[in-house]
Amino acid sequence: MGISMCKQLYVESTQLNLLWVSREAMVSQMGELSFSALLSLRSTVEPSGELFSSLDLALEKLSLEPPCIRNNAQLTIAANQTLMEWVSGKGNCEIVIFHSQGKPHYHICAAEWEQYLSHLCSQSYPLTLGNLLRTRSQLRFGSSSGKTLSLACFDRAVKGFLMEPNAVKQDARMLVECEGQVVEFISGQGSCEISVFLSADNAPEYDVQVKSWLMFLERLRAGIVPLNLENIKMVRDKLGSWKEDLNHCFDVALLTFAKEPRCIQENAKLVVVAGGETIELISGKGENQITLCHSEDGIQYQVSTRGWWELIARSLNKKEG
Repeated sequence: MGISMCKQLYVESTQLNLLWVSREAMVSQMGELSFSALLSLRSTVEPSGELFSSLDLALEKLSLEPPCIRNNAQLTIAANQTLMEWVSGKGNCEIVIFHSQGKPHYHICAAEWEQYLSHLCSQSYPLTLGNLLRTRSQLRFGSSSGKTLSLACFDRAVKGFLMEPNAVKQDARMLVECEGQVVEFISGQGSCEISVFLSADNAPEYDVQVKSWLMFLERLRAGIVPLNLENIKMVRDKLGSWKEDLNHCFDVALLTFAKEPRCIQENAKLVVVAGGETIELISGKGENQITLCHSEDGIQYQVSTRGWWELIARSLNKKEG
């Protein structure tokens, strides 16, 4: 619904309060929406006033919007108890800038799903649980055929992000696939790369690439790296000579874990204790515990099974070996 068709216009502030702007206020039709028009007006107003800061925000945000929005928008600025409107194209996309708690806020309402998706993927957002959940909630109201797969990616992003240690949460760049495009979230310097995407069989995948030993160890300590032969080898290779005691333990883990029966491999917690570090990798529910401990007597390898079936499977496996 266009602004001119409303008796009252409301937009949601960042504190989730509703700000109402009466249509009885004076509306100034400012003409065509363009950067030059906004810049021209900005040069004539008081730099410390509401209108100046609103125009600054409009210029900043519009420069980030894709052409499908910039060229088909209705911009309304509410400042100094006055409404000013600019229109480009048919004005199908409503953009409102208003002041609340001493600063301007930018609110956009796209009339078409394609416009909203282009807006969503055109800029970065702070990487927080709240922003991931908010974006997922907004996607639920989309009408495209790819909505279900996009929601699955955001479900996986939320689940993975919740498990990450604070060192990763506070310094990461997350890219989430959304209908063939990408939504970007950033925290800190974005040192850790997190990608959430659809595999060849349309299953959501969650991949993390860290650039420092600190983050690598934090993720291992948190026990969120899945337990499998590929990851045991990955950890061993990354440790290299940096943590020699740990490296030797993962050498042993790689050889011994491969010999464990499948019912152990797919439902185990691997605990490696060496060099003052404790590292966990988990598969399934982690109901069978495998412990490797480095001591003066060498590396001790011990398995505590969940029940009789796993115990029998290990015994049979040893006889076949």
